[in-house]
Formats: sequence, structure tokens, C-alpha cells
Amino acid sequence: MKRHSCASLLLALLLVSICSSVHAATPLSADGLRILSFTTEKDIYSAKEEMTLFLTIYAPQELSEVLVTVEGVLSKKGVKHVNEQRKTNLTAGENLISFNTTLPQCSACAGIAQGTYYIEAKVKHGAEELQATHSIAITSGPNQVIPVDVVVEETRRMVVSTSEGIILVDVRNATDYDAAHIKGAISLPLANFTNSTAALNKSDKIVVYSEDGANSSIATGILIEQGFERVYNVIGGINAWNESGYPKVSTAEENPAAPGFELALALVAVLLIA
Repeated sequence: MKRHSCASLLLALLLVSICSSVHAATPLSADGLRILSFTTEKDIYSAKEEMTLFLTIYAPQELSEVLVTVEGVLSKKGVKHVNEQRKTNLTAGENLISFNTTLPQCSACAGIAQGTYYIEAKVKHGAEELQATHSIAITSGPNQVIPVDVVVEETRRMVVSTSEGIILVDVRNATDYDAAHIKGAISLPLANFTNSTAALNKSDKIVVYSEDGANSSIATGILIEQGFERVYNVIGGINAWNESGYPKVSTAEENPAAPGFELALALVAVLLIA
């Protein structure tokens, strides 16, 4: 009788442990005002092109007189060629706001050299203010492809978004990747990167990071040479990701042993004790 009681107690403890683990793995939802996404219809532009910016804001309840500002594409002359502001009312849930702007007819005349430019979105309601950054690339002529440099804050939003295909690539060595990487990233070490890109889909956004951004810049150049057109380099790499306090996982954490197998072993142990 004591053996059966012991077995029952162990089984109960096991079930409590499993339930606790499931509960701990369930992410808590954020309830406050927040920016869900900040994008453009494409991310590479040239002179005279019209650009539409899309900002998705989540509001926990109806809010009035919310000030939304987007500004950026700072030229060498100190002029921000994106500079829009609007007061709006938000409904409870997701709110999509768009802004239209046209880039200067002559990039060189406006002091805009080829490269990456940043656009900041600010959402202010009372004392609460949110910010988000979106990167675009501006080329010296039409139909050119260059990598877009993105900050880790935008990388984080891209990774958690389910609206479009994103492939996150870690070009560090396999040891560093296994120890800690951004969840969902695949490992394609730079040492063999040229021969490994066949695993990537050219229709997806390819977001590449390294230790500090140097090797990922090399990798994005290789991707452009191989015909990839949607290529993004994470500025500062995983070092900047760490400084921002964003989570990482090890390979063991991301690919744990099957829970059904562990449960079976535990139940066998309980029965043997019984």
C-alpha cells in the first residue's frame, strides 16, 4: 500500500512539474500602446520615387489626439527629406496609418549619396512616447540592388513578424552559434558561405548577422553577387543585440529532446518504483 502511495505521489509531482513547465513557456502578452510594425512597400529606392510608409499601432483602448510623426532620410546638407506629422484617433486593437512622400528628383543635388537611410516613427499620447526605426536604401540609379543596413530594434520586429517571409542567417562559426544565437536563425558560417546559399530562397528577406556586423557585411555582398535582391545586414551584429537586452537561445534550448519521450521514461520510473 505504501508503494502505491509513493507511486501516486511521484506521479502527481511529475504532472505538476510538466504543467509548470508548460505555463512558464507561455509568453505573456503586452497590454500597453505599442508599435507593431513600421515598413515601406519596398526597401530600395532611387531619385524621384514615391514612397509609402506603413505604421501599425496597437492601442489597448480608444485613444484620441495621438500625435504620429515620421522623419528621416537625412541628407549631407542636414535636410530631412521625410518629415510628416499627423494627429489621429486610435481604435482599440490594431491601427494602420500610412504616409506618402516623394524623394528628391536629383539625389546628388539634394546631398543624398548611395547607401542606407533611416526613418524614425514617433507615437505620442500624453506622457507616453514610442519610437521605431525603419531602414531604406537609396541607390544612385534605378534598378540597382544594394544591401540595407538595419538596426537591432528593427531586426527584432522583423523576426517576430509573421506577415512576410524572413530568413535570419547567423554567419559566425558553429560553436558560437550553438552557444547562443537569435531564435529562429540558421547557421551558415562565413568560411563556407559562398557554397551554402543554395539553402536560401531568393523571394524571402535574407537578414544576416555576425559578431559585430563586419562579417555579415561581407556575406550580404556575396548574396548580392549571387542574385539575391532582398538582403539586410544587422548593424553591430549579435553584440548590439546583446546590448539591447533581446533574448537568445542555445541550440540545445531551441531543439530540446522530445517531451513525449521524457514523459514515457518518467512514467516507467514511477511504475518500477510501484
